[in-house]
Amino acid sequence: MSAVVVKSKLKYTYLAKGRYWRFRHAPTVGDVPLPGTPGDPEFHARYSELLKRVTATPKAAPAQSSFAWLVGKYRKSPEFAMLRPRTRDDYEISLNVIVEELGDQPYAFTTRKMLKAVRDGYSATPRKADKLKAMMSRLYSWADEEEHVPEGFNPAAGLKKLRKKPEPYVPWSDEEIDLLLANAPSHVVTPVMLAAYTGQRASDVVSMTWTQYKGSTIRVKQDKTGEPLDIACHPKLRAYLDSLRATDRKGVVMATSAEDRSYTAGSLSQALTRAIRQIDEMPHRTMHGLRYAAAARLEEAGCTVAEIAAIIGHRTYQMAMKYIAQRKAAQRAIAKLEAQGS
Repeated sequence: MSAVVVKSKLKYTYLAKGRYWRFRHAPTVGDVPLPGTPGDPEFHARYSELLKRVTATPKAAPAQSSFAWLVGKYRKSPEFAMLRPRTRDDYEISLNVIVEELGDQPYAFTTRKMLKAVRDGYSATPRKADKLKAMMSRLYSWADEEEHVPEGFNPAAGLKKLRKKPEPYVPWSDEEIDLLLANAPSHVVTPVMLAAYTGQRASDVVSMTWTQYKGSTIRVKQDKTGEPLDIACHPKLRAYLDSLRATDRKGVVMATSAEDRSYTAGSLSQALTRAIRQIDEMPHRTMHGLRYAAAARLEEAGCTVAEIAAIIGHRTYQMAMKYIAQRKAAQRAIAKLEAQGS
């Protein structure tokens, strides 16, 4: 589910994620937070300060050789307009940094060393630095397509990422899933059931609505890919959802928090972590780790290899099959040892 952005009647302000007020004016101040809420003295003091900076002196249009001009053209491009809202908001953060750091610089004469210096200036936040590097590279690729730069010119292309390769997600075992389902509160059980039997990401689980549940299938439009999917509903998940709908259905979405509110992907992960900590002998596991375990359940629900790969992703499917094969081999080995001992 994409983050909801609510605009206010105060010029240049908006409410991000339903909680945080921000002031956005890329050419002058970028995108910055505002303290408190409209009506608070500190909010209006900061708003007045930022508004003065925006309206003080009209700026001349950026030179056509500058990054500011290039970013402005890209923001008006069909490519940018076609991005999903969540992706567009993410790009905007990096584009604002590019304008702030390189606005007056001529993009056609920028060197890799210069772009590396900009990226390294954000090394304290490697994820932000890597997104900035990727945005600079994408901006040059678009400029190449539009013939704003010589063919193949992309000084950001050779920059490496700062972040180390993340640790792989640990798949849940059947025993761990059963332990969680038997001991966790219902507001955690429901999203775990959905994830374990559909293989969807946390961002998709929290946005699943009752209208998407068709009994034999669950219809999902993936947040990351935008792909619509009809996922076969495992009998155990179907029985659980039918029981839940008959007794505890309270809202539009299937999974709700302890306060009967819609989850975000982040708040769901936090709720799962809290529940796991309350269960003895339960190791730390994540929502994403359920995607591996889901492969076997999707197969039990009648999905083909191609369907499972399309639902959870080809790379995730390959890793899930490798894990399942290892687990079955271990179970066979244990069975042989127990047979010898009997």
